[in-house]
Amino acid sequence: MSKWVKLLIGGGITSLLAWGSHAATGERFVEGLGSDASQALAATGIEGASVEMKTAGALTRTAILFGDLSDADRAKAEQAVLASNPAISSVVWASDREDGEAGGEASQAAVADCQKNVDEAIAGKTINFKSGSAYMPDSSLAIVTEVADVLKACEGLSVAVGGHTDATGSAEVNNNLSQGRADAVAAALTERGIAADRISAKGFGSSNLKVPGDGANEANRRIEFTVSGTAAAKEGE
Repeated sequence: MSKWVKLLIGGGITSLLAWGSHAATGERFVEGLGSDASQALAATGIEGASVEMKTAGALTRTAILFGDLSDADRAKAEQAVLASNPAISSVVWASDREDGEAGGEASQAAVADCQKNVDEAIAGKTINFKSGSAYMPDSSLAIVTEVADVLKACEGLSVAVGGHTDATGSAEVNNNLSQGRADAVAAALTERGIAADRISAKGFGSSNLKVPGDGANEANRRIEFTVSGTAAAKEGE
């Protein structure tokens, strides 16, 4: 056997081993997401609900929710699953799939594609507010306009606007402030042509820090957009 043949065989074996290791790691990663989502869903106390993880592209992860639930319980389940791990990018309900599994895959792809476009529109940008208020300057409204332009192409999909604060100040003040800011962004999206029934707004206060252990970090003060294939649930429903 020549030296070159040995090198080619050796390279092929190395590549296969690397691929196998990556696949195994990816499977364990998705299993971990599923475990986090299941625990969060169980903690809500909602009966008859379950969740499975489904990959949707190399970097995104979609959770599939099961159960015949009320709109309020659906919204509660979605919020719990999305908050369980930041790597979970979106949720879809199995009962909302069209034409069986094939329709579900198409819906998943649409959600993942819209989420990707929204993420790209806001990459490296921050929606800022006047200190201690929900007032947005023109620079922030320009970002909301970009998000609205993306959502206009995502026909049939909804978006959840999540407001987050840092951990300074009281929990009550942070919760109220984050809800007010999420509501302000939702209203701005509506003003820019996105139907109100496609938008939900939820303030999480400082309960889901992006930089744990550094409560005052400005990265914790943020607005997040989560696209889904389900009807938007209004706060308080």
